[in-house]
Amino acid sequence: MNRDSVSGKTHRMRSLWAVLLILVFPVHCLAGEGKPIRITVAADHTKANGKPWDGIPGLGAGRGPTDIPILNKDAPPDLAVCVVRLETPPECSMRYVKLKQYSICQNSYECIFERVSIPDGPFGLIILDLDSRRHDLVGLLLMTTGKALTLDQRAALESEIRRRADQLAPPFSRGEKQRRLGEMLVVPMDRCAEAKGCRLVQSEIRVTSEE
Repeated sequence: MNRDSVSGKTHRMRSLWAVLLILVFPVHCLAGEGKPIRITVAADHTKANGKPWDGIPGLGAGRGPTDIPILNKDAPPDLAVCVVRLETPPECSMRYVKLKQYSICQNSYECIFERVSIPDGPFGLIILDLDSRRHDLVGLLLMTTGKALTLDQRAALESEIRRRADQLAPPFSRGEKQRRLGEMLVVPMDRCAEAKGCRLVQSEIRVTSEE
């Protein structure tokens, strides 16, 4: 057997083992996923500017699965959370009906998101109020999980969180654009534990790990 034949056989064997490894160990496992967590979001009863989450101030119009207006000037938001990693699209906890996005807690100031997948390392969290035309940004932050975060890593992840937030919920007013340029909250995940919680500008979140 000549050298080229041996080399070709070795290459084919390596390719076969690579395929087997992908089949046995899914990509998300190879990427180092952390344990799933439960996230509880409690939104304020109005936005930071005093306006209701949904509808026109003084009239109110909520967004439900049938898009029927809710005659309530204190229309609650339709909350969703998105986990942000570097170099991959955000993973958002929401439900879909005929390709439309809906909260798992329609028209509610508080929502519990079960078994949210997070990476084994720092990540971003974006909280949205889902609307039929343009989503509102409820809050964003960077969470650490005990591993050291270099200045370059922090800068890269902060930039990605802001970019994804602008994609998911484009800023409408100049005040909203300015608000998003403020210093980003960076907290260890255990600081936002169920008993303590973390206060954001327009909401509060509590995080617990799920086995």
